[in-house]
Amino acid sequence: MTHQTIRISLMLWERLLKSLNAALLTALLCVALYALVTNLSEARGAIGKLFVKFTQIESIEGFNVKAAFRVDQIAQATPIYQALPADMKDMLPVDIRSLRASWVERLLYVGDQGKLCEFESPNQKMVEDHNADRHLSADGLITMKDSREVKAQVLEDMRQAKARNRGWPNGEPRSCYVTELTERGRNVKTALAQFLRAGFAAATGTPAARRDSKMKVAEMAQ
Repeated sequence: MTHQTIRISLMLWERLLKSLNAALLTALLCVALYALVTNLSEARGAIGKLFVKFTQIESIEGFNVKAAFRVDQIAQATPIYQALPADMKDMLPVDIRSLRASWVERLLYVGDQGKLCEFESPNQKMVEDHNADRHLSADGLITMKDSREVKAQVLEDMRQAKARNRGWPNGEPRSCYVTELTERGRNVKTALAQFLRAGFAAATGTPAARRDSKMKVAEMAQ
């Protein structure tokens, strides 16, 4: 192998490593968009799994070229990190690092999860979701507030299901609750959204800042 061939190989390898970050980010974005369009629980769960797998990759090395993918770098690369006060800035990387796959899904969909209850005979998914909410609440990312209104609605749903001879396998709700993001939780969710947007921009070559959308629509109409 000639020196020129080696030099070209090194250049191609370096370009590959530089594009790998964007490729992974784009994959994460695609899963997120698919989940939003289809609203399938399997796709929503894939967001968390892919995110956690991504943050477990610390680095890739070869030919004296190193590409790093640490979760701390993800947090510090987001615009919200630069705007946070010092105490909140220190918490953001820690909060992102603490997330597990199911917790990522729950955090991203706070406020869009339907009626949340703890049932007498919950299935495995219900148990996992409730445990995820409890962990997020304990970590200070969400709040869980008891809701008699939601419980009344679920009891009515159960009554109607039984009246129509429809299955109701989970029993009565022991308690119901609503979740809400805390300030730290909003920071984490915003950072994840900015992380996705940055990956899309890097992969497509689209600048982060674009012209006003109304102006662009007006130009297209002309």
